[in-house]
Amino acid sequence: MNKSYSLSLLLLPSLFSANIFAAPECELPTNVISKNTPSNVLERKKSLVPQTNEVVVTSDKADLIRSQYAEFSGNVTIFQQEQTIKADSAIFSQEKQQFNAKGNVELNSKAALVTGESILVDDRNKNFELVNARYQFGFNAGRGKANTFAIQNNNKLLLDGATFTTCPGDDPSWLFSSGDIYINQEKGWGEAWNTTFNIGNVPIMWIPYITFPITDERKSGLLFPSFGSSTRHGVYYSQPIYFSLATNYDFTFTPEYMSERGWLWKTNYRHLSENSYNELQLEYMAKDSDNRELNERYLAYWQHESDWSDNWAVTTQLTSLGDDNYISEFDSEYHHKADTNLNNFVAVNYYGENIDASFLSQHIQELGPQQASYRIPAQIGVNWRDSDNLALFKSNLFGQYTLFTHDEFDVDQVQRLHIEPQFTFDYKTPAYQLLASTSYLSTFYDQKNRLTQESTQVSRNIFKHRILAGLNFEKQTEYFDANVRQTLEPKIQYLYVQDADQTNIGLYESQRLKEDYFSLFRDTVYSGLDRISPMNQATIGFSSSIFNSKNQELFRLGVAQIFKFENFDGTNEQDTRSNSSFAVEWFGQLSENWQMDGAMLYNSENDTVESGFLSFDYWLTKDKNFQINHRYADDLAGFRINQTGLFSSYQISPQWSVAASYHYNFETDVNLDSLIGIEYRSCCWSVQFAAQRQVVIDLNEVQFDDQKAVQYDNGISLNFKISGMGGDISSSIADLFSDSIFAYRRPYLITN
Repeated sequence: MNKSYSLSLLLLPSLFSANIFAAPECELPTNVISKNTPSNVLERKKSLVPQTNEVVVTSDKADLIRSQYAEFSGNVTIFQQEQTIKADSAIFSQEKQQFNAKGNVELNSKAALVTGESILVDDRNKNFELVNARYQFGFNAGRGKANTFAIQNNNKLLLDGATFTTCPGDDPSWLFSSGDIYINQEKGWGEAWNTTFNIGNVPIMWIPYITFPITDERKSGLLFPSFGSSTRHGVYYSQPIYFSLATNYDFTFTPEYMSERGWLWKTNYRHLSENSYNELQLEYMAKDSDNRELNERYLAYWQHESDWSDNWAVTTQLTSLGDDNYISEFDSEYHHKADTNLNNFVAVNYYGENIDASFLSQHIQELGPQQASYRIPAQIGVNWRDSDNLALFKSNLFGQYTLFTHDEFDVDQVQRLHIEPQFTFDYKTPAYQLLASTSYLSTFYDQKNRLTQESTQVSRNIFKHRILAGLNFEKQTEYFDANVRQTLEPKIQYLYVQDADQTNIGLYESQRLKEDYFSLFRDTVYSGLDRISPMNQATIGFSSSIFNSKNQELFRLGVAQIFKFENFDGTNEQDTRSNSSFAVEWFGQLSENWQMDGAMLYNSENDTVESGFLSFDYWLTKDKNFQINHRYADDLAGFRINQTGLFSSYQISPQWSVAASYHYNFETDVNLDSLIGIEYRSCCWSVQFAAQRQVVIDLNEVQFDDQKAVQYDNGISLNFKISGMGGDISSSIADLFSDSIFAYRRPYLITN
């Protein structure tokens, strides 16, 4: 008959302080895990659960020996709060405050499950030790064997003659064998001495000393390396070394060796405070073996974000390169290899109830043989608005001062002052909208010529009037035996912008904006203030959508057309004209996973298609998708774009995934980018292999040569990760697309 006994002593107050055991991704070995978890045991014996730190012991038999020892035998179970020890027999010493249990010993707690031949529990020193133990950690998927498994002060683990792995089964894929392992749960890290790393039964390397994390908390040490081979770099190996300096700042040093280029040294520093974030990246190559005509090559990048208060914000981004082609040749986390400029700026913004203010200092550095842009050493903007946000009539006053400079142009310094008052009537309801606005754009330029040392002053004053009206119809109907909601939103806009002589105004920051269905209802054609297109025109359009009962959009069609009432033949007309454009955009959710997206812009003045794109996309999960897209632009920075792209990634089984991408330019008959990758992933390790081919563009050339033979960079890469050692082994096959010139984007993000 099973009996229970209560010992009024503080025994086993808390063997561990880790979080509740989270089941690993794979099934745990059944020969280690108890069939009676703590929750099940306590459910059956609720009456025996101690409410304090006292110990309750149940057994078939119990004897008291000379009032010094208590001997228990037969199905011994020792309860202490939410942890149990089970054994065939146990002896408790009152004098030493120790339990000594033997025979089929099992410790079951939140933090770990351990079995062994015997266990010694020392309550006085808060230590215990199991002999010939098999363990399963609760703070991660780690498990293994140990000659002795000891716990000191409730949270420090010492393992002698131990093995460690996160793989299931009696024949794990990888295994660490160590003479000694020490784990400190409070600090979240472990140490191991005299360690051999085995893959299968084959020893791969011997490590005299190693430290490793046991939680997601950061810890100094080696990060997973990357290695591979490419035409440009040769065989390469990169080894990040991480330093966790404090909870709010860290440092990473990454030496990278490339057999065809030499050594590249990278450092990264990050700092986070209560109201600011800073990141500094420095990269340096003393000599490039493949480009001996170049001297030192480097990258310096600084990003800063801070909020002084609820009203003030500062943002800074600065990049310096040793040569224009650095980003194209060496992968950067801060710039894409296809970037053709660097946006360096310092921005300070103030946000008030009635007034916003801003300061901007900006230098857009062009990469490659392109004409350099004007710098903006200083731009100060102020925007005042009335305080009643609910009023139908609103007033607004915008003012901006900008200083432009250029080291090479004859007009090397320009000061611009712009004042723009605006009055608006804005009435909106769920059924209709009416917006009417009038504004006066007054701009003054002082343009200095460094050759003549003379300044030219130009004033430009323009009235702008705009009326936008829209209706919103909707109805409940039925399509294909499904209840849906259909909307119809017709719009009409009239826009008048006064013509003005802009012949003597240089182009300092303005560029023609991309046009699509939505842009036809804008009131401007150019960015910035240097070009203001004269317009006397109307835009008429409509959009219609279908939503299902969950308010998910199933279909959308938008059509808009600009009708000109007047053609302006004034000065600078070629730089300030607007087109009579016809735009259409559509979206269709063909099924639960298939969707189609597209748009087209047609110039009715010269009967040409200016731009467009079409995309078919299958999306199941991040790693199960397929997309084919085509995009066209008649004139994009002086080039015609006519490209087709394909992305596909698929998880064949829980272990195997594949990915591929291909991009072709029909205008030049060139394969721009192609990739194929394969990934094997188990619950304790993963390996990824990829082969890639990309067209090479040298931004260090004096000018682009269209007749030059196309050059490619062919490369292969291999990445290996293991779990339980700081590596994330979730599937990352789709991340290969981030290395492509054209990164994968959902259809509604594809633009020209």
